Amino acid sequence: MSPRTKEQNEAIREIRMNQIMQAAAEVYLEKGIQLEIRDVAVKAELGYGTVYHYYKNKHMLLEDLLWDALNRTESAVLPALTGDGGSLLKADSFSRLLLRKCIQDPSVFILLKTVADNFHHFPGNRFNKLFSDFQERIYLPFVEMIREGIGSTSPEKTANLIFGSLVGCAALNIHHNMRNEMDLEGIIDMIFSGIQSKEK
Repeated sequence: MSPRTKEQNEAIREIRMNQIMQAAAEVYLEKGIQLEIRDVAVKAELGYGTVYHYYKNKHMLLEDLLWDALNRTESAVLPALTGDGGSLLKADSFSRLLLRKCIQDPSVFILLKTVADNFHHFPGNRFNKLFSDFQERIYLPFVEMIREGIGSTSPEKTANLIFGSLVGCAALNIHHNMRNEMDLEGIIDMIFSGIQSKEK
């Protein structure tokens, strides 16, 4: 049997990384910061040594998970950031895309929840850059949409309210298995109708 090519090794590495990331997100939803590399290996159906080969500790793994989630979040809301229409329409579209992605992709939910919790479970300042990038790439563009679209006197407060509502709704869906009961479109309609009437 001939040795694997560089491309084959890279493809295997990518498959393993995806397995590990998906398993890490699922374990984090079950155990939070108490997760261990061994738990992730079991969930991914990989050997402990295989996971440990990629990640020496859970903090390195969670850091990669959150950076990957930030990129996924940005990709998910990109149509709202770059699309046509007024700022209010874009903010509405952004919220719909974000809530949908939050429910489909546990890592995006974990990112938003972690940012909302101000990374209080994580040691040291290793997440300062991640938080700064989240602000620049996700949060501040949304605040600007709110500022222009609603004419809000405190767009940051309004944006925080919306983000908090989205995280709360996603948590209900994820932790209480309400997938078929939640009217995601209705939730966004309710949030935006309430905000607009309050700002008038």
